[in-house]
Amino acid sequence: MKLGVVLSGGGAKGAYEAGFLKALSEFNIQPNAIAGTSIGALNGAVYSANKNTKEVALSLEKIWKDLANTKALSFIDKKKTFMTFVEIVTLFSPAAPVGRLARGISYLSSKGNNKSGALTSEPINNILENYASIEKLKNGLHFYVGLTQSNGNLIDALRLFELENNGLTEYKKIQDLKEEDIYKTILASAALPIFFDAQKIDGVEYRDGCLGSLNNEWGNTPAKPLIEKESCTHLIVCHLNEGSFFDRNDPIFKNTQIIEIRPSQDTFSKFWFSSLRFSVDKIDLWMNQGYEDSKRILSESFQALDGKYERIYYEQEAKKIDEKLKDFSWDD
Repeated sequence: MKLGVVLSGGGAKGAYEAGFLKALSEFNIQPNAIAGTSIGALNGAVYSANKNTKEVALSLEKIWKDLANTKALSFIDKKKTFMTFVEIVTLFSPAAPVGRLARGISYLSSKGNNKSGALTSEPINNILENYASIEKLKNGLHFYVGLTQSNGNLIDALRLFELENNGLTEYKKIQDLKEEDIYKTILASAALPIFFDAQKIDGVEYRDGCLGSLNNEWGNTPAKPLIEKESCTHLIVCHLNEGSFFDRNDPIFKNTQIIEIRPSQDTFSKFWFSSLRFSVDKIDLWMNQGYEDSKRILSESFQALDGKYERIYYEQEAKKIDEKLKDFSWDD
């Protein structure tokens, strides 16, 4: 048996994963490998570096409570952010006059390749330095991060809103990277377009792994490398929305047992900007919900697995008895 844990992306909704890990710690679950995208990459970095699920659960609870009580998102240039949004809305509004479309096309040709963001990544850097040092990550649990090549703010934003379908998620193993690229890879995975700068790794600029979700298997839920690279026989997947591009019926999972943790209905707002709400009330709510959902689903799943393995055991024992009976002679 080889266990992998998969942590999806979702911005501030990553607080749910802190509750998920608390539940894992109470079940004494210890994975062999981890994969994460976006905020899942940040939570996964803390997990990989510190290894022990119980210690990680305590650390992440503190990290998320600190984020709720500090200015997690710090604006560098509000005007730049506003103008970028205006240009994107102008270009893709169905009712946009020709003049506005022309200005939007002009933006695409002149500024669309801009890969800078309006927010600082300093809070994320501080978390990594305090809880997931380079040395700890190099010697930590095998850890894979999902990220997507950046094509500039405009195309990246279209992929974020699922209006462009040519992104391709790549998976990088943290332990295989050069030291100077380790933090940059984690920051790239969490770099939402417009908000955060793209990160250059080996000459290529990358952003959030979720930007390839539509065209590439489950970019926001990076289970693939744990099967292909780590040969995990069991996966526990933590989603940060009710739906998912993750397809557990894909042939790649033919020999894999999967437990999926999905948020209860109405846990999160349907609006995309809920992922940016680093507020005390929401983070506490989401951490608690992640714990409750995970505890319930894990209990049910383990009971089902116990029943399955018990049935398999008795089937195997019955086969052994059949084989013995075939060789049995009443004449002896």
